[in-house]
Amino acid sequence: MSGSCRQGHTLSRAIPAKRLSLPDGAPLPPGDYSTTPGGTVFGTTPGGTRIIYDRKFLMECRNSPVAKTSPCDLPDIPGVTSPNVEELKIENNHVHNYLEKVGIGEEAQFDMDI
Repeated sequence: MSGSCRQGHTLSRAIPAKRLSLPDGAPLPPGDYSTTPGGTVFGTTPGGTRIIYDRKFLMECRNSPVAKTSPCDLPDIPGVTSPNVEELKIENNHVHNYLEKVGIGEEAQFDMDI
């Protein structure tokens, strides 16, 4: 069987590539990680499974009610997954102060120290 194999040179073609030089520490452009010019997004899972999403499918999914809700098991981390308690107090205080100032009447636009 080994006598039937012929060794010869095969023609090869270069794979087109684009080089992008980035300075040290610069992040890669996020849009170029795994997209094709047609808008197809692809990636792999840690197990090696390939996932491919068509642009049309992704655009349809963004209007889904599931896309507008947060995951059910998302932990409540103030300042990360939910607003910080102190930020909420400050925001409520600003709204409350604004409503009080609107009802006061005519005031100077701003104070000037001369």
